Amino acid sequence: MARLALAVMFLWFGAMNFTAVGTQITGSWIEGHAFLSGLAGQAGSAAKTLGVYQIIAGILIGAPIPSGSFRRIGFAMSGLYAAMALTVLFTNPVWIEAAGGFPAIGSGQGILKYIAILGLSLWGGSFENSRMFAQRHTDMRLWSQPVMWLGLVLVLGWIGGMKFTAVEAAGIEPLVQTSPAFAWLLGLMSLQTLSNLIGMIELITVVGLIGYWFNTTLFRMGLYLAIFTFILTLSFLITFPGSWAGELGGFPALGRAGHFLLKDLPLLAVCLAMLSETGRQGTLSRR
Repeated sequence: MARLALAVMFLWFGAMNFTAVGTQITGSWIEGHAFLSGLAGQAGSAAKTLGVYQIIAGILIGAPIPSGSFRRIGFAMSGLYAAMALTVLFTNPVWIEAAGGFPAIGSGQGILKYIAILGLSLWGGSFENSRMFAQRHTDMRLWSQPVMWLGLVLVLGWIGGMKFTAVEAAGIEPLVQTSPAFAWLLGLMSLQTLSNLIGMIELITVVGLIGYWFNTTLFRMGLYLAIFTFILTLSFLITFPGSWAGELGGFPALGRAGHFLLKDLPLLAVCLAMLSETGRQGTLSRR
């Protein structure tokens, strides 16, 4: 699942970087970047270069290549990409100024997801080992798990906390209005109440995930809740028309919202990876 999720995301994102939407998204991040703003005029070229990188990473990770060496390169490329993406949190205006700035996170919500994606890249690469480097890859498997855990906790905890604000409730309104799973609830409660309810579930999930450090049963409960959450958010790709770029003809051309939502596919894979680590062959079961 880790290979599939990362391959799909990178191949899709890579293809989108050859479109006007990809150029626009890349340009917006470059323009606000403290160190790359000088390249804003080259957004088209930067997007295509990034697209080539992403496609190569996706192919190396997902292709049925006999040698694990190529997959290791692909996982390393995806991890490096995630690490570089995380710099945006420190260089770009990703906070909601109308809500007082930090810690009211806005566009940075999608960037936060790269912490878990970085951990998933490390975890996936740890299985592509060789006899010579077996110990190194075993260590990487162990190191990757706290990174994946931190990524899940920050995404669910931070975004869950934002659900109690009016600005975040307004942000999810078009998503819940078009979703059969949520739209009927708007007839029973206000938008803010529904947003609070979603936020509460996400924070309860975080409480369960804290069991990673001391209680495997509690941790598994948190993972099941996280899996349920990410399946629901991925369903927005089907129900929310804004997930697709209408100017490019819609599906399969991702819009900005689609880029944000698709990142939940590797986060779902993170939950399944962590769940496997609590099983009989997992490292958590041997603590």
